[in-house]
Amino acid sequence: MKTLTIFFLLLGTSWLQAHDLHHTVVEKQAIVVTFSFGGDTDFSYQKYEIYAPDSDIPFAVGRTDSLSRIVFLPDKAGKWKIKAMSEDGHGKEVGITVGEDFAVEEYSKTNFEKFQKLFVGIAVIFMVFLLLQFYLKRRKK
Repeated sequence: MKTLTIFFLLLGTSWLQAHDLHHTVVEKQAIVVTFSFGGDTDFSYQKYEIYAPDSDIPFAVGRTDSLSRIVFLPDKAGKWKIKAMSEDGHGKEVGITVGEDFAVEEYSKTNFEKFQKLFVGIAVIFMVFLLLQFYLKRRKK
């Protein structure tokens, strides 16, 4: 009887362990993508999907956090794709190339970032033209 009681106690504790959700806490370098509309309008609590390289099945789905961020930890190198979309239809697809050391090698830029040098170049040329016009008008007087 004593052996049978011990057996059922052990069986009961193993059943309890089977329903316990285990967790571990580790510190690793993650990739953080922040979204905004510019200004004060944020992109918090909006849906997103993350796709691993060469995969059509999402690696992760969820919602941006209260600071409009998506944080993920890639498990392989390659070009990852993030699709973020709001309830009103706004959205963005961001491509991130992750290297063998899991560092970000490249990511798709915003339109402003793509054309920033062009805008600055045009602004410098326009400013030189204005200064030249101002100088020539003052010289005629």
